[in-house]
Amino acid sequence: MENGTVIQVFGEPIEILASSTATNHAFVIGLQTSPPGGGPPPHRHLGEDEIFTVVDGEFEFFDGTSWIPMHRGETRYSLRGSYHAFRNAGDSDGKMLFVTNGGGLDEYFAEISSLRFPDDLERLLEISKFYCHEYLHPSNNDSASAGKAVNA
Repeated sequence: MENGTVIQVFGEPIEILASSTATNHAFVIGLQTSPPGGGPPPHRHLGEDEIFTVVDGEFEFFDGTSWIPMHRGETRYSLRGSYHAFRNAGDSDGKMLFVTNGGGLDEYFAEISSLRFPDDLERLLEISKFYCHEYLHPSNNDSASAGKAVNA
């Protein structure tokens, strides 16, 4: 994949600033633009850690137990195996920069980009399992415990 590629994932553009290919699978850097309320559902990566920095807007970060306000310039991280997510808490589009310490996240995004939720949930879970990603069951998203994973 080329640096600068934009991938639409569930309606949100993700610009790949440093791809797995360009970094010899050492890391991925991307910039996600999320509308108000947007962002990925709570999930975890079993193969890489991830760092998040708010570039523009107001966000909330899910640390596996609760949602924490996150403002422009603030950084949070999630260690591999930890559930996490972010969501745009503002009233206009926001931008979140992310970095992983391993390649493949951009390839995962490319594979799921054509899927539609919830119609393609089974396929999403199959691809996610291949890339060692798991989604937190929706009933556990705001709970104090990390609950059970949704996986294939």
